[in-house]
Amino acid sequence: MSETANYGLQLTDSDQETFLEWREKLNGQNNSNMQKIDKALGEKADHSVAVSATLLAKAWDGLDAPFTQTLSIEGIHEASKQNGQIYVSQEATFEQRDIARCAMLAVIGQTEGKLTIAADGEMPEQDIPVTIILLD
Repeated sequence: MSETANYGLQLTDSDQETFLEWREKLNGQNNSNMQKIDKALGEKADHSVAVSATLLAKAWDGLDAPFTQTLSIEGIHEASKQNGQIYVSQEATFEQRDIARCAMLAVIGQTEGKLTIAADGEMPEQDIPVTIILLD
């Protein structure tokens, strides 16, 4: 029987396998694909880290959109080694959220210790608190 490269999920194309054998491999109690998937996802969640930062109104570069700003983020690695997401923080006020929407924020670069954000719309005139979720 063959397995997938990353998670060792069981693969079969055998026409001799019974439905019960196939079901046990898919979602049985002993080393089934569902157990492997659950373990892999659980481990990913255990390694995620939330980091708070602030996009400062005075730190935007550029005269015209897109404006850019680079945040120093401890624990962030280059994009090819780590995934992550950035959100306007839950603590942001209505006005800060509205400014962030008008700014049309986007992550445009990630290097060791740094995350570069673009404001493709309006330049934010207030600081915007953000949360970065780092996934390993």
